[in-house]
Amino acid sequence: MARFRRFDTARMATSALAPERPPELDDVRLRRAGLKAAMSGLEISLAAPAPNRLDEWALGVADSLHVVHEVWTRHIVETEAPGAFLDELIAESPRLATPAARLRREHNEILGVIARVEKALTEIPVDTDPDVWCEQIRSELTATLCALARHRQRGADLIYEAYDVDVGGG
Repeated sequence: MARFRRFDTARMATSALAPERPPELDDVRLRRAGLKAAMSGLEISLAAPAPNRLDEWALGVADSLHVVHEVWTRHIVETEAPGAFLDELIAESPRLATPAARLRREHNEILGVIARVEKALTEIPVDTDPDVWCEQIRSELTATLCALARHRQRGADLIYEAYDVDVGGG
C-alpha cells in the first residue's frame, strides 16, 4: 500500500510542475469522449443480428448513426467555425496548418458518408438480397468507424504537437 502512496505523491509533485494546459482542451476531451461513445453505440448496432429482422436491425443502425451524425456535426462546428479550435490552434502554431487542413477535409468526407448511409437505411431495396444489402451497410459503416478512429488519433497527435498535452483515448 505504501508504494501506491509514494506513486501518488510523485505524480502530484510532477503535475504541480506541469505547464498549465489551455482550458479549451477540456472541451476537446469532452467532445472526444462523446464521439467515442457514439461510435461504440454504432458498432454495437452494426453487430446486432440481422437475419429475419432486417427492419429492426436497420432501425437500430439508423438510430445509432443519427447519434453519430449529431455528435460529428457538433464536432465540426466546434472545431471549424471561424475563430474555433482549429483556427486558434493554427494561430498558436502555424506549422500545423497542413495537418489541420487534413482534419477539415476528413470532416466533410466522413459527413458525406454518414448522410449517404442514413438515406440508404430509409430505403431498404426490395429487389436486392437482404443479406447482401446488410453486408454492404455493415462494410461501409465499419470503414467509417475506422475513419473516425483514425481522425480522432490524428486530432490527438495534432493537439500533442501544438500543446505537448495528451488528450487521451476518451
